[in-house]
Amino acid sequence: MHICIPDIIWRKRSDELSSGGKMELQEEKPRSNTSALIAMMEHLSEPWGIKAPDSQHLYMNKAAYLYTNTPKNFDIEGRLDSDFPAAWAECEDELIEHDRRTQASNGRVAVIETHYWYGQKTLTPFVCEKIPLYGENGDFIGIAWSAKQLNTMSPLKYITRQKPGLFTTEVNNDLFTRSELDTLFLMLQRLSTKEIARIYNLSHRTVENRIYNIYQKAGVHTLNQFEEYCRHAGLDNFIPDRLIEKGIQFI
Repeated sequence: MHICIPDIIWRKRSDELSSGGKMELQEEKPRSNTSALIAMMEHLSEPWGIKAPDSQHLYMNKAAYLYTNTPKNFDIEGRLDSDFPAAWAECEDELIEHDRRTQASNGRVAVIETHYWYGQKTLTPFVCEKIPLYGENGDFIGIAWSAKQLNTMSPLKYITRQKPGLFTTEVNNDLFTRSELDTLFLMLQRLSTKEIARIYNLSHRTVENRIYNIYQKAGVHTLNQFEEYCRHAGLDNFIPDRLIEKGIQFI
């Protein structure tokens, strides 16, 4: 799958500007050629942006500025990922690899981007999709990208006809300890006591005692009752910090 927009060619000046080495972007055709695509992105609530074939940024909508925690007065045009004054800039190599795979695939390529998006203090996984852009003559002229927070895709959500929720590492619940919350997450994935013990390198008896304490606190006796409790308590979308690693994961 690709998007074809009116042909436009971006050309860089051979010399660098004195301020920060930023390369000036010039268009051989008016920028209005992409006005329809940009106008669409301007009104979207999800982050959207456009990058040139050499991975330089050309455009981001307001939601993308918020997502990347980019200062409003920062001129993104002609900037590489590493030029951004944000923590995620350290992932430039993976982000450029995503660009290259998108061009080579001639279609949509998705990755999971886990970082401190929106300037938050906790790691949050987002699905970032990139689509190749082509001009009227079929030349590859850039990439459109978008991001959406990773949601829970458990089959149980669809069996019970519930909408998928968004994973979060933060919960407003003081009832359970951090280790109990970690165990709670695996219980909701329907892992057995032995499987949970193996993951945490604990004895089977220790995990059984922990689950017993969790049931006691929740006032339930079975896993089905516990799942219902977690749905009402807003715990069914919780994911432990340690299971979310910063970086780009190709899927």
